[in-house]
Amino acid sequence: MRPRTLAAVLAAAALLAGIAIGVTHAAFSSVSTTPGGTFTADTRYDGLRLATGSYTGDATDARAITAPNFRPDVVIVKAATAQVGVIRTSTMAGDASKPMSGATALTADLVQSLDASGFTLGADARVNGSGVSYTWTAIKADGVALKVGSYSGTGVAQSITNVGFGPSFVAVMGPNATAATLRMTGMTRAFAFDTGTGSTTQITSLLSTGFSVGTNAAVNTSGATYHYVAFDDVVGQSKVAMYTGNATAGRAITGTGFQPSYVLVRANDTATSRAGRHRPASLAGTSSQGFNATANVTTSITALQSTGFQVGTDASVNANSIAYMYLALKDAGP
Repeated sequence: MRPRTLAAVLAAAALLAGIAIGVTHAAFSSVSTTPGGTFTADTRYDGLRLATGSYTGDATDARAITAPNFRPDVVIVKAATAQVGVIRTSTMAGDASKPMSGATALTADLVQSLDASGFTLGADARVNGSGVSYTWTAIKADGVALKVGSYSGTGVAQSITNVGFGPSFVAVMGPNATAATLRMTGMTRAFAFDTGTGSTTQITSLLSTGFSVGTNAAVNTSGATYHYVAFDDVVGQSKVAMYTGNATAGRAITGTGFQPSYVLVRANDTATSRAGRHRPASLAGTSSQGFNATANVTTSITALQSTGFQVGTDASVNANSIAYMYLALKDAGP
């Protein structure tokens, strides 16, 4: 009797384990659709996909960049020269991308489309000038670390609550002639990617299920469609945190828990205008980039390291006693 009883117990345990495994799998395999059908994403969590690379411009229209080898939901392109950075998300329709500096509307002939294995460029000098070196960052939304979506402006303060998690980083890109704006956990207001001392009427707060926006035209003109990118902190893949500048060269900023593939730094400074900086892993040497029309700099984000990144003395990332926020991302793909 004892062998049969033991076998029965083991069989029951195996059945229960199988049921538990099935429930866990189902929880990560649903499909999420935002109201209005603006974005649909498979939320099965396979990890954040991110790739970075570079190319030399040839001024050829409809040029395909296929190196990511996946369909991205976000692509950022920046020239090594004095050209404005460009962002495109999967909710931007037709041939439209957002310049990341200045009060500029969605623009054609930049990143023309997001494709099954990469993206397509126009001939505009901001993304494809002949002989110019460019770097790109491509990211695929997974609904856990990254959600990409859109919403309609109302002209009155509103909350966007369909993100699905409490983001630590949100960027909003409007269709009109306004600047792209961002906010990270710990920031006292929203800031432009390029320069400026921030706004209290743009992204006004980060919420447990999304974010709220004020009445500023950059985020909430009545009837306009706005596009957003929201990141959450996920151990080993994405991290938002703060550090205080000390004006020391070669300073290591640690605590990400991984070696980033991409880092973005923005000062939380409401008194002095400071430029946002970013560095994809594909950049060589000590170079990093702004989002405005500036060439690569060598004293800003100077390296990506095993548990964070290194900064130089550039005031955009390391002025004495200034608070800086950063977004660090790592590819979790095979």
